[in-house]
Amino acid sequence: MPANDDLRFFGTVCASVSHELKNVLAVMHEQAGLLGDLALMAERGMPLDPCRLAAAADCLLKQVRRGDAILTNISRFAHTTDASAKPVDLAEAASLAVALCRRRADMRQVCLAAEPGQAVCAAVDPFLAVRLLASCLDRAMDAPGAEKTIRVAAADSPDGPAVTLAGLAGDAAIPDDDPLRALAAGLGARLRREAASLSVIWPRP
Repeated sequence: MPANDDLRFFGTVCASVSHELKNVLAVMHEQAGLLGDLALMAERGMPLDPCRLAAAADCLLKQVRRGDAILTNISRFAHTTDASAKPVDLAEAASLAVALCRRRADMRQVCLAAEPGQAVCAAVDPFLAVRLLASCLDRAMDAPGAEKTIRVAAADSPDGPAVTLAGLAGDAAIPDDDPLRALAAGLGARLRREAASLSVIWPRP
């Protein structure tokens, strides 16, 4: 059922983000423990090593930035449910889908790269657009090319605004009854699988 699929996607994203945040907190906890140990050593008269303090501070700052980026992305994702249809910047939607899929890509040892592309829009449901692009990324990560890098970019193609995922292995066709095609069709889009790439195209009226 589509509604259940939407909820399942939302839950999958939230679970992935919670794992990422727990990893951030684990690193920060480790560094806090290190600083505590250094403070205890200083109390006992042992000299402090400024380099160790600087390294711990740098690590904590990186984790704060990492956590901030994760929360910014989940906030962007949550706000995709604010409207059921509006002009969606496809480059931004692709960038968000890449960010939300990054952990799953790491687990599969695949690199995802959101490229600048062109500023193109399509009037669609923002949440479903991100879900469609994330589903395409999942499909691409199942069959990456030899470089194991999936590059994602939006562009104004001759057929209409599109998001293309490049760096796939081969050109295996997507069957007509594939659920991914149904998801795309529900958003007025169609899929085009070519050598080493998969495109989501919103045909012009």
